[in-house]
Amino acid sequence: MTQPETIDVKMHGHDGLTAAFLVTGGKTALVETGPKSSVENVLRGLESMRVERLDYIVVTHVHLDHAGAAGTLAARWPDATVAVHEVGAPHLADPSKLWSSAARIYGDDMERLWGGIDPVSHERILALRDGDRIDLGGRVLQAFDTPGHAYHHHAFLDDATGVLF
Repeated sequence: MTQPETIDVKMHGHDGLTAAFLVTGGKTALVETGPKSSVENVLRGLESMRVERLDYIVVTHVHLDHAGAAGTLAARWPDATVAVHEVGAPHLADPSKLWSSAARIYGDDMERLWGGIDPVSHERILALRDGDRIDLGGRVLQAFDTPGHAYHHHAFLDDATGVLF
């Protein structure tokens, strides 16, 4: 089984700060999206890998640096399912509270740093619990509750390679 491929999100113009990961089996998943302000870098990475279809967009938690581009990428791939911790799911469907909460920290720099956040339609969100599995056909990503940095955080184990996101 192939190792996940890494896309440098180039968040805020910096190399190596954050990444998105392409995981392929019979289906294709993108794990992490980076912020909307860096979505063009993710799109270029996917294009260079010749990705024509995303079946899943998977985020570890809904903070803007990890999931900010989820709605934008979901609009680009209208058949993709967005997988997220059940506690984070409502914030992807309606990101207004998430955005206003972050604005208390970043103030006038919100748009420059994060580029906004597009909502994901409720029907396209797969709300995950501890132990839930995403079957990619020949490999599985399994969600594990890993609260700490965010209480709505999952780590995902790729059963084919042992890589933990």
